[in-house]
Amino acid sequence: MFRIPFLFLGIGISFFVSAQQEALGTLTGGGGQWSVIGNSAAGATCTAGDASYTFQAKEVLVKQCVGGAWKSSTETLSSWMANGKSGIAFGGAKYEVKSLPAGAPACKGSATCVRLTTVPDGKTDATRSIYLTQ
Repeated sequence: MFRIPFLFLGIGISFFVSAQQEALGTLTGGGGQWSVIGNSAAGATCTAGDASYTFQAKEVLVKQCVGGAWKSSTETLSSWMANGKSGIAFGGAKYEVKSLPAGAPACKGSATCVRLTTVPDGKTDATRSIYLTQ
């Protein structure tokens, strides 16, 4: 009698663990270096809004443009699962990770494209999306 609910619970847990590993695997695979779509050319100077992220198993190196120059920081990277959703967390925010096809308008033809979307934290319903390409 209790076998069926436990079976579904087990399947659900394995699905979410798989989703977490897939999100992290997508970001850390292929060298783990991702740039925000629409960045200006990489170089000594940059434009406001330019950023790149290098994902590793336990941390992410974040390079952001501040005042025309690159500023780097290292953030702890973790995975999360709650309320039927899963993803990654770094820099004080939780993100859902979605792979997008090259034909998606935000991808601008880039074959490897993902969207990181923040998850509301209960304090605000505002979300933001980061579109990345390798």
